[in-house]
Amino acid sequence: MSVVIKLPQAASYRFPWIITLLLAGLAWVGTYQQLFEMHFLPMYGTMGMSLGPFLLSWTIMMAAMMLPALAPIVSIQYERLRRQSLSPLARSINLLVFLFGYLFGWACFGLPVFFLGLLSNHLVLHEPWLGVVLGIALFVFAGIYQMTPLQRHYLAHCNPSSCSHICGSHDVPARSLFSDLKAGVLHSISCLGGCGNLMIVLVAVGLMNLFWMVLITLVIFIEKVWHDSYRLNSLIGMALIFYGALSYIEPSLLFGLYVR
Repeated sequence: MSVVIKLPQAASYRFPWIITLLLAGLAWVGTYQQLFEMHFLPMYGTMGMSLGPFLLSWTIMMAAMMLPALAPIVSIQYERLRRQSLSPLARSINLLVFLFGYLFGWACFGLPVFFLGLLSNHLVLHEPWLGVVLGIALFVFAGIYQMTPLQRHYLAHCNPSSCSHICGSHDVPARSLFSDLKAGVLHSISCLGGCGNLMIVLVAVGLMNLFWMVLITLVIFIEKVWHDSYRLNSLIGMALIFYGALSYIEPSLLFGLYVR
């Protein structure tokens, strides 16, 4: 089965793709720098960070992982702003506000992840077998959710061909900065519904596990950009469940919840 990506014309403008991928690249550089500076810290739980630094680190990670798949939607936003005859500077500001709203949604998602990280800290240090159980449960939950109609519903809303319910109509005469901020937040909610389960497994394998970060980024990009990505849902879900079952046999696969 070949993967053919067909994007609507409005999702294919070069300028918003360049801007979005450039920001994602900068976020990857920042993430790698954090990883390099923290190599001496424990890679489980919150990695020794308090809430503020954790949320900052998490948001940069989400920018690195989610922005590549967001580029088609940013392009659609750009087309809408172009139809409003806004100046290049005004378009850029509106797009940045949209991106800010989008990342704000993912930053808020970092709050429950932080407290889940605190729980994993405790389990790793005091109840390691429960840490393994938690890791397996996270993978099984993520795999089951991946195959539900609810996940497909949210994922369909992230597709460039069907985002008008969030981005608005092309016929809207004008949009305020608040409208673009709201659109970014709403789109982040749809992305959370479609991809949040994949981010949760990072707690089990290490929040800054570079291999898993790259893998999840690729999966999300294909899910959100390929129009037939729903065909992969069962495969991805079963792979997550299989990894969780395999972790029962080899707990060391749960790098973020198992310390020898």
